Amino acid sequence: MRFLYLSIGWLSLALGIVGIFLPLLPVSAQDAVTIPRGIYTVKVPGATGEAPVVRTYLGIQLMPTPRFVGLVTQVSGNTLVLQSQEGHHQQLDTPERKSHVHVLSGAGTGFVTDVEQFDPGGIVCSQDVTDWIKPGDRIRLRTHPTISELLGATNRFGLGTGTEAADADNVVIWDPETQQERVYYFHSTRQRWEEKDVDADAGNAAFRFPHGFYIVRRSPGTLRIALSGEIGSDPVLLPVRTGANVFSLPVNLSGSLDKIVRMDGPHPVQSGPNASSADILTFEEPTTGIQRGPFYHSSDSEDAGWREVGVNDSTAAAQRMDFLSTLILRRDGEAGHVLAEGSLEPPALPMPSLPPDPEPGEIPLTGELPFPIQLPAGVALVVEISTDLQTWTTHANVQLSGGKATFDLPSGQHRAFYRLRASLN
Repeated sequence: MRFLYLSIGWLSLALGIVGIFLPLLPVSAQDAVTIPRGIYTVKVPGATGEAPVVRTYLGIQLMPTPRFVGLVTQVSGNTLVLQSQEGHHQQLDTPERKSHVHVLSGAGTGFVTDVEQFDPGGIVCSQDVTDWIKPGDRIRLRTHPTISELLGATNRFGLGTGTEAADADNVVIWDPETQQERVYYFHSTRQRWEEKDVDADAGNAAFRFPHGFYIVRRSPGTLRIALSGEIGSDPVLLPVRTGANVFSLPVNLSGSLDKIVRMDGPHPVQSGPNASSADILTFEEPTTGIQRGPFYHSSDSEDAGWREVGVNDSTAAAQRMDFLSTLILRRDGEAGHVLAEGSLEPPALPMPSLPPDPEPGEIPLTGELPFPIQLPAGVALVVEISTDLQTWTTHANVQLSGGKATFDLPSGQHRAFYRLRASLN
């Protein structure tokens, strides 16, 4: 017993020293577990005779491993100095990848800004951050996910290919600044991701958090896509621009509008006496294609609160929805921010379960959990699965290879969390 406990403690310490955010957490004298990661399998329907083009919205809730989590010691204009990184900030850079800062504490909690460059003396952000970040605030630094990271450099999930964007399935990133689409596709001859009308490799094209994206299918048949990464549940200040906006939302297991978009803080949506004078919010659920809303927040003194456009139902905003839903927010007023709340707390009501609905002949998918440290002899490793982060069951026995554990994912569609459990044989 003592040997395993000491081994686990040493392993946690070793992981912390090398800066890998993967500690083992003891849960008994014989067992320890890793921090859970999310893996969502999403069904993306294809084109049919009645619907030659099918659109599926997807959010990015599962994120790459952080490059840094800690305190800011100095702020000057658009430059941040991070604790313990003085003179060495360039070591946090990841070549050919775009990065962003996410504020975790202080008055600017939830604020997100891109990183322009890494200098030895600090991180240079894309905008002045003095109104949002103060010395002593805690931040997280991550890279933005790329199209190759999410969908595979070789088109892992089999989206329809072509020699032009118009002939292939498209991956679309909405740019709220220009109110234009950026369209990507997998080139069937050059076997790489390309942007529409641009003859260049687009595999490192970034999905800029917290924005969402959508897939436009022209090819037939339903595909499954697996989204995986660290669970992102921290509050996010959504940067709303005039016009249309497409946002990913933080993981919120309560999964209802009134729990995600709070109106009692400094960054609410724009209310109005009717829908035409307020922000309009629509939630797109992947796979089912169900559209929740559109909603608006009424400022009418006799009818204040969330309302669904054209529906006399004041309870609509409290109804549960798929927590992977993407938010489409349309604003006619000035640009600003809206705070979106995440939560991993157990919901008051049981979470609605998705029907797996496996497709005939669907391609099996595998999941991966990183584990870059060799386990001591006599320790067994299993993958555990949960849908609510409370109840865990054994999913598979695994062996480590190349610093990770690989396992088969369930058939059909799932929103699930996975962790590794190390136990003394």
